[in-house]
Amino acid sequence: MHWGILFYTDDGGALYLLQDGGTLLTGSWRVDKQLQLWDFRSEKLLENVPWRTGVSLAQPCMVYAAQFSKDEGSTMIAAGGSGANEAKVFDRSSPPPGGPAAFGMASGLSRACYSVDFSNASNALAVAGGDGFVRVLNIHMP
Repeated sequence: MHWGILFYTDDGGALYLLQDGGTLLTGSWRVDKQLQLWDFRSEKLLENVPWRTGVSLAQPCMVYAAQFSKDEGSTMIAAGGSGANEAKVFDRSSPPPGGPAAFGMASGLSRACYSVDFSNASNALAVAGGDGFVRVLNIHMP
């Protein structure tokens, strides 16, 4: 069984600590370096997860929600926020030199994304936001 600890901060950011207690995912409400992976034990930054590519270059997304997938090895990251009002899914199983790459997104939301949650099998993602809708997206790894 996979689990992690999910925290929310006052300024809209999110923290997610993997079960192993070693890897911390942070999502920040800012226009740059919104997603970061940390070594929780040493308190050192492991990498920045690049957000702004393709469509996202026009408008930055400030992150409210972030989560590791629940599959063995937590091979994906989901995150969403405001500004661009979008959510993205990143593949961390074989990251390119610049960090995990986005392979899926929910864009064009009318309001901010405030919550993301992987299904237990990590083959679906719930995305919810200020528009009052919950979208359930099927995930197919590239």
